[in-house]
Amino acid sequence: MRALALLVDRIVTLGTSGASDMPERAAVRDALRLLAARIREGAMLCRIIDGQFVLAGEAVDRGLTRDDPLLAGLLQRCFVHGVGGITVRQGAAPGELFTLASMLASAPRGDDVVPFSSDTPTTLSSIGAEPLPRELLRSWSVLVTPAERPTAHLLLTPAEGLAAISATMADGAGASPTVVALTRLASSHSDEAANAAVDQLVQLLDDAELRGEARVVEGIARACMAQLHAVGSGSTRLALERLLRRLQHRRTLELLGERLPEVPDRLQLLTLFARAGEIAVEILVNQLMRVQDATARRAYFDSIVSLDLGATLLFELVRDPRWFVVRNAVALLGEMGVEHADIAMLPLVAHEDDRIRIAVSRSLLRLGTVKALAGLHGLIDDRNAEVRRIAAAAYGLTSTASGSVRPPAARLAMALERETDEDVALEMLASLGRLGSADAVQRLLRIALPPQQPQDGTERPAPRESYLRVAAIESLIRARGQAVVPALEGLKNDPDPDVAAAAKRMDA
Repeated sequence: MRALALLVDRIVTLGTSGASDMPERAAVRDALRLLAARIREGAMLCRIIDGQFVLAGEAVDRGLTRDDPLLAGLLQRCFVHGVGGITVRQGAAPGELFTLASMLASAPRGDDVVPFSSDTPTTLSSIGAEPLPRELLRSWSVLVTPAERPTAHLLLTPAEGLAAISATMADGAGASPTVVALTRLASSHSDEAANAAVDQLVQLLDDAELRGEARVVEGIARACMAQLHAVGSGSTRLALERLLRRLQHRRTLELLGERLPEVPDRLQLLTLFARAGEIAVEILVNQLMRVQDATARRAYFDSIVSLDLGATLLFELVRDPRWFVVRNAVALLGEMGVEHADIAMLPLVAHEDDRIRIAVSRSLLRLGTVKALAGLHGLIDDRNAEVRRIAAAAYGLTSTASGSVRPPAARLAMALERETDEDVALEMLASLGRLGSADAVQRLLRIALPPQQPQDGTERPAPRESYLRVAAIESLIRARGQAVVPALEGLKNDPDPDVAAAAKRMDA
């Protein structure tokens, strides 16, 4: 967490000093490298609860935060931006980390509203003229969620809640037929009364479908799911089940799918979609492929993942000629962890489109199977830097499946000699440290130590760049611990101050 706070502080300082200040730009670069190194070691799961950081379920001492200017500043910026949670996946790309830090370092607009997010499904959770955002920042590996805003209203009774929800969805005043029918359903105490209300609601659904009134359909669906929860196994449940079967018609689900991105609390609708099975996933996938808005795409993506259905359809879409369809399909397969998805995706590692190869690489790394990691190892010389970075990270991972073996370090080391991208080179060094083989350690020592005088009398080569030597030292410590300290002892007096400082930290 402190590495993120340091990067945010450096970005703020760079903004006040000017973009042409080279020392400040170098400080930002070094802070970003530090944060990326920390994220390589593990994910960040942070929430802000009652004015303090909570990391992976453990509260950070208030005194520690108060006495550390960097942590105190980061906490204050989280308050200003209305941040309630920060989640960063292990191995997040440096660009994603920089975007996260830049968002926290930016000054909020004057019209910013503290966001609201509710994870608790309630009957009235969707009421509101303008629902506030569910997330402040979202990328493949980073999620920033808003702080929860305390609700001032009291929860209503089921009957009042059903009527209130429907009133916001239907056209007209509170005496609309939809509100009347839902109120009758909520107050029913016998099968006969409930069936009469359901008959009226079925007719209203038919009319709403003909007119394409998605909001009315949503109001009936949400009210029905809430009432089903309220009655449990009571006498009116059979009538409610009949209404639920009617709500699972294809056209009804299509209208509900149109409303899904607009609903702050999707749990009720997703429960209904889960009952419909594969047809619901097909509808949501079609919506995902058509929609242009990024927030709506994320809503459909998350909904499909939560349903955990439709693998057969996704396997078919992997062969679609449209690049964005393929990208979404492989991303879903990776996020859902579908069995045998690696076999379907591996042929795409040779695809001409960089966007598809990046999506495939991320999904294969997410799957982490023996075949997936082996496929990624072959991408270490890919023309795209992000694909190479993911391939390098795969070298440092070992599948949990039986029969998995660590890859040899030679190919990774040779790729490192040719690498020109700093972020990829750092990822390669970190993976060499995780491999920890004798060959990997020798390669790291050659980078960390000053070059030897050639025996042919030619001029001694210049040492590697400072950031590479520092990263090699850290990878050696990770690979062999204190056993490697004697070999690096001489670096404490290295002419490069950064290398010398890294060598002295070995004793800490």
